Amino acid sequence: MYEHSYIILSGVVPYSSICYAVSLMPWYSKEQPTPFDSTPIEGLFFLSGSILAQTHHQEQFKNQKYPLITFPSSLARELADSSKEGGVLHIFSGLQLFRHQSRDQAYVDALQFAEAYGYRVTKHGENELVIANPHSGHGYQIMYDSQRQQIADITRFPEHAMELLDGISRAALPDLYSGEEKGMEAVAPVKFFTPDSGWTWYASEYDGEDTFFGLVSGLEVELGYFSVTELESVRGPLGLPIERDLYYQPQSLRELKDYHTTQ
Repeated sequence: MYEHSYIILSGVVPYSSICYAVSLMPWYSKEQPTPFDSTPIEGLFFLSGSILAQTHHQEQFKNQKYPLITFPSSLARELADSSKEGGVLHIFSGLQLFRHQSRDQAYVDALQFAEAYGYRVTKHGENELVIANPHSGHGYQIMYDSQRQQIADITRFPEHAMELLDGISRAALPDLYSGEEKGMEAVAPVKFFTPDSGWTWYASEYDGEDTFFGLVSGLEVELGYFSVTELESVRGPLGLPIERDLYYQPQSLRELKDYHTTQ
């Protein structure tokens, strides 16, 4: 067992004013029908939980599947069932938007997210929604098909900016508090780091919106909470943003702590 404690999370307001009544992590058993089987959806594919179990050491996902839509920009986003036709897309952090709705309807929903998490949301032209982190200048452009009343594409800006948490990384993360019985043997499938200093964050659990639990190696090596929103905003001494380690091989919290405490 381990005790949960906060590291850098600082009073983020829960984004719960819009009730989608959906699971933020839409896993289905391999043979289970999904609400998206009857209607062709452009870009839809199912991530194999069995492959994810091998690559990210998450055995609980074996024989399951996870619906994602790949957009023309190549960004992939989770598609979850909802009370509204077409489902709901996890855009980033705690922001979810219905796949089928107008740009102006989405703007109203996104405003509530922006106020809760400190982002800015603006309408551009007739069909575009822009959501940006005012501290980092990074964000997303969401393009709408006005005739079909649905999201047509999602792009990241600036173009070179890394996505801290892409769809596959989100899928690989166990639910918040699910690793308590495993304790320090829980595996952290995702790693973040500052390229211009020695800080590193290993995420072993995720609430499906904004909050991680895991190991942080900075001034001390300790367990605690941290958030997507704050990682987006942090800069190292040379002004470089935090990155997700694309070559990280998942390890247990115990192995990671032992490594960092002996450095």
